[in-house]
Amino acid sequence: MKLIHKLEIEGFRSIRKEKLPALGDFTAFAGLNNSGKSNVLRALNAFFRAETDPGQAVTFGRDYSRPDLTKKKKRIRISVTFDLPAQFKFRKGLEAARDFLGGNQFEIAKEWAPGEPAPSYYLNNEPKPELEARLRIDQFLSLIKLRYVPNRVLPIDVIRSEHQALRDVLVRRLGRKAKVQEEAFESIRHASEKLVQSLADRFSRAVPNAGAVRLATPTSWNEMVFAFGYRLTQNNVEIDDSFQGSGIQSLLMFETLYLIDRDYFQKFGWQQAVIWAVEEPESSLHTSLEAQVASYLSSISTDPDSRLQVLCTTHSDLMLQYADKTVAVEQKDGRSSLRMLPDSLSAIDRMSRAGVSRWVDPLLYYPLDPLILVEGKFDHTFLESALAFVRKRRDIRVSYLERLEPTQKTGGKDDLQKYVQNHASAIKTRRKDAPVIVLLDWDAAGKKDSFQKHFKPDDPFKVLAWPNSTFNPKLGATFHGIERSYSDRIIREGEKRGVKLFRSDDGTCAINVEEFGKVKQKLHDVVKEGLDPEDLKHLKPFLDEVLVAAGANL
Repeated sequence: MKLIHKLEIEGFRSIRKEKLPALGDFTAFAGLNNSGKSNVLRALNAFFRAETDPGQAVTFGRDYSRPDLTKKKKRIRISVTFDLPAQFKFRKGLEAARDFLGGNQFEIAKEWAPGEPAPSYYLNNEPKPELEARLRIDQFLSLIKLRYVPNRVLPIDVIRSEHQALRDVLVRRLGRKAKVQEEAFESIRHASEKLVQSLADRFSRAVPNAGAVRLATPTSWNEMVFAFGYRLTQNNVEIDDSFQGSGIQSLLMFETLYLIDRDYFQKFGWQQAVIWAVEEPESSLHTSLEAQVASYLSSISTDPDSRLQVLCTTHSDLMLQYADKTVAVEQKDGRSSLRMLPDSLSAIDRMSRAGVSRWVDPLLYYPLDPLILVEGKFDHTFLESALAFVRKRRDIRVSYLERLEPTQKTGGKDDLQKYVQNHASAIKTRRKDAPVIVLLDWDAAGKKDSFQKHFKPDDPFKVLAWPNSTFNPKLGATFHGIERSYSDRIIREGEKRGVKLFRSDDGTCAINVEEFGKVKQKLHDVVKEGLDPEDLKHLKPFLDEVLVAAGANL
C-alpha cells in the first residue's frame, strides 16, 4: 500500500534538504554504514511520534542537521504527502478532520524551530489556525500506526512487548464461543491455532528444520495472567521461543507484528493503516531465510487488500530485489543525499559496485520465484500483463536478455541460447521449485533441444514454445512471434494508431512485411496500456501449461 507518496526532509541530522517524489509499497534505503539511511526512518518517527529513537524526543539542538553560518532561518522540517487508498476510512466523529484535509491527497508538514517547545503544523504548505490544525491533523495521524524497529532491538523483546495486543486479537477472535468455564481453555487453544495457522505454514516452509510452531496459551485460571510467546516442537519436545536463534526470532517477530496489525484494522476503525520503518531486516538471517523475509515483506505490502507500507534500511541484495522502490543514500562532507533508482536491476548493480551489497548473477535474482526468459521486451510486456489476469499460488518473474545484460543490444533466440549456455552453472544452483523457464516464440520451437542439451532432466530448467493453438485465426503468416497471438481488440486499437492491414476475402489479416517493425511497436504500445480478459482468448490453455511448468499452478 502506498500511503506515503512523497517525503521531504530538511535540516534533520545529516539531511540538509532532500526530496523523495514517489515511495513504493516496499521501499529500501541502501547505502554504506553512516551514510544517513537510518536518519530517514528517524525523521518519520519524529513526524508521527515526536521522537527520533524509542523514548527519545525530538530536540532541536541535537537533531538539527549542522550549524549553519548563513542568516537563513534554522528549522527542522519534515513534510509528508499522503495519498489515501480507497480502503482508508475516517471513523464516525472524525468528519471534521476529513473535511479539514480536503481530499485524498494532501501534504502535512511539521516544523521545529530553536526555542520552540512543539512543532508548527502546515497543510499543503500553508499555515493554518494553530489549535485547529494541531487537533485535526493529530486526529488523522491517530488513524496511522508507525512501527519503528531499530536494528539493535531484540526480536524476542518485540514479541514479548506485544503480548497484550496478541491477547486482544485472540479475545476478538473468540467472541462468544467460550460460554462456560469448561469450554474456555479449549476455545482459546482452537482460536490460537487458527490465528497463527498461516504464520505456522510460512514458518515451516522458511525454516523446515525448526519444527512446528504454536502460540502458548493458558490451560488453567491460574495461568490467565500470562505473556504470549511461541512454542516450537522438535522430536516431540516443545522448546520456548527464547531459546531459538535470532534469525528464527526475527521471522516470528515480523509474522507477529503483521498478525496484530492486520487484525487491528477491524477494531472499531481506530487503526486504518500501518507503516513499518525497519532497520536492516536481514540482520542475523542466513541467506535462504533472508530471501524468505524479503519476499514476505514484499507480499504483505503489495497485497491489494493490504494497509501496510514498508520502508527499510538495508545492505542486502535480496531486499533490493524484492523492494519495488530503492533509494541510494550517500554521504559526503557530513551531508546525506537521497536518490531514487529506476528499478531493482540498476539498484543491485549500483549498490554492488559501491560495496554496499553483494554482486549476484542476474539469473539468481528472486531465488524463491520461478523465472521465465523470453526473447525480447515485446514478449516480456505481453506475458507480464497476461499473467496478471491469472490467479496463481506464487509470484512468477519475467525477464529478457537485454534486461539481464544491459550492454546486450539484441536478444533473439540465438543470443538467448548462447547466454543460457554461458550461465548454465548458475541456473543449476537455483532451487528446484524456482526454475528458469525459457519461453520461445512459436517460430523458434525447433531450437528447444539446443537449449535443453546443457541440462539434465532434474535440473531447475525447462524450455517451452508458444504453440500454434495460441494463434489468432484471423492473423496470417505475415505476423511473427507473439504478435500472431494478439486479440482482435489489440489489432483494432493498432489500426486506430495507424497500423495498415490488408484483409483477404475470408477475413485473414496481413501486413506489409517491410513495415513489420513499425507495426510491432504500435501494437506493443497498445499492450503496454493494459490487457482485457478477452485478449487471453487464444492463450489461456497455454498459460495454464506455463504455470504448471513453473510450479505456480492453482
